[in-house]
Amino acid sequence: MTMELATKLHPRGFTEMSGQMAAIVAYILEEHWTDPELAELHITSDGFVLGRQAGDVGCNAWIGSVQDLERNVATLLRVAELTPEQCQRWQELYRRRVTDWRNGGG
Repeated sequence: MTMELATKLHPRGFTEMSGQMAAIVAYILEEHWTDPELAELHITSDGFVLGRQAGDVGCNAWIGSVQDLERNVATLLRVAELTPEQCQRWQELYRRRVTDWRNGGG
């Protein structure tokens, strides 16, 4: 199922996808599509998204608000025409890979 998600969400299928969004999607799916790659994603307690690029020390990449990220991800999943099962798998991967400090880091 993850391979199907990677095929459907690969940046080559979305000419308007930013490099940052490609890095986020690749990180969630554990793919290697961008250079630099993201090695961590965190949602801060006040609702901002920070990333750590591979090789960096600390989360130095300010990505933006979690509301913007969630809106952009929802748009991507809709445009990619994921099945309900694929959407569920995406959510599982997202919850596992992104540390959300609004909920105590879990």
